[in-house]
Amino acid sequence: MNKREIMKKAVALAKTFVGDWVARMALALKTVWAEVKKMAEKILPTLKGTEKQVAWANDIREKAIAVLDEMVKEYAAKLESGEVFGTKDDAYRAEKKAHLFEAFDALVNATEAKTWIELFGVNYAVTRKGVDRVMIARTFADDWLKAQMKRGRLADSFIKRMGSFN
Repeated sequence: MNKREIMKKAVALAKTFVGDWVARMALALKTVWAEVKKMAEKILPTLKGTEKQVAWANDIREKAIAVLDEMVKEYAAKLESGEVFGTKDDAYRAEKKAHLFEAFDALVNATEAKTWIELFGVNYAVTRKGVDRVMIARTFADDWLKAQMKRGRLADSFIKRMGSFN
């Protein structure tokens, strides 16, 4: 996340607060910077590939993980509340949540640069201009959850809930 993105996120967060603008902005910047530092603390595996592939994949991975982490947490909360798979019992939803985190962890720990490029770079889900949330959700669900992890029903539900413009 670059400084411009950090500032945009801080301004958006500050607008949700009440009170003096300077105080709201200071609190929002502290919050966003803490989040950035927390993300940086996560040790990601070194990527394998050519020098250009690794540079491109690192850029893609940083942006994609930030968005996907938020989406996975949001979807997991929907699973816990029963908003997703509401007709199923708690054990079923807990199993789906475990499968989701397993798939996300497997993706985060992927060591091949080509994995990140093929998933999110080729289809322009992640570009220099930013991140397409809808495309990332659909790519994660179709190409990772369904194809790699063999979790078709979870993938379809993830696309339905997270892969829309809402």
